[in-house]
Amino acid sequence: MLIDNLGSLKAELARYMFHQRFAPDYDTAVQIFEAVANRRLRVLPMEHMLPLTTVNGDVLLPPDYLVWRTVRPTFANTSPVTPMYRPPYNEIDYVHPAYLPPVGRGFDRLFTIEGNTFKARPVDDRPNAWEFHYYRKIPTINGSDNNSNWLLSAHPDFYLEGALTELFALGRNAEGAQLHKARRDELLQEIIQLYALTTGATSPHVRSAEYY
Repeated sequence: MLIDNLGSLKAELARYMFHQRFAPDYDTAVQIFEAVANRRLRVLPMEHMLPLTTVNGDVLLPPDYLVWRTVRPTFANTSPVTPMYRPPYNEIDYVHPAYLPPVGRGFDRLFTIEGNTFKARPVDDRPNAWEFHYYRKIPTINGSDNNSNWLLSAHPDFYLEGALTELFALGRNAEGAQLHKARRDELLQEIIQLYALTTGATSPHVRSAEYY
C-alpha cells in the first residue's frame, strides 16, 4: 500500500496491529512519534529563513521554531566604531541573556533568545532588519486523513516504524516495541546521514556539526 497521507498511514498501521481496539490510539502514536522526530532530526528540509521585524529590539519567535542556526542583519552596520575589517552583513553573535546590553547601549551587533522572544542589540526596528535562520518543527499530519508533510512523503517507512513503536508500547508489548524502535532508530541515522552527504562538499570552513 502506498503511504502518502495520514489515512493511508492509519490503514497500514491497522494491518500490523491486527485489532481495531488500537484505532483510537493512532493519532496519539503519530503525535508522540512527531515529538521524537522533532527532538532528534536537524536536516535540510527543516531549515528555514524568516525576516524579522523587531519592536524596541524584541520580537516573538515563530511558532514552529526549534533551534536557531544563524542571524544576519539585512542592513549594513553604520556604527562609527565598527572595525573596518568586519563585513557589514556578517552574521551576528549570540550571547547569554545576562550579557545582552540594555536598549540604547552597546555597539557590536548581538542577539539572544529569552523564553520565546528574539532580542537584538543595538536596536534596529526597520522592517525585516534581521534574517533569522532556524530549524523549524515538522508539520504535523494529525487532524485530517488527507494531511501529509515532507517527512512522510520522503520517508514513509520512518513514520510507520515510529508510530508502530508507540502503538506497541501503548499496548504493553515490550518485544514488539523494541523491534520497531530498533528499526526506527536505524532509519533515523540513515536519514541524518543522507542529508549530511547532500549538503555540499566538506571543507575546514563548512559547519557540519548540526548533521551528526
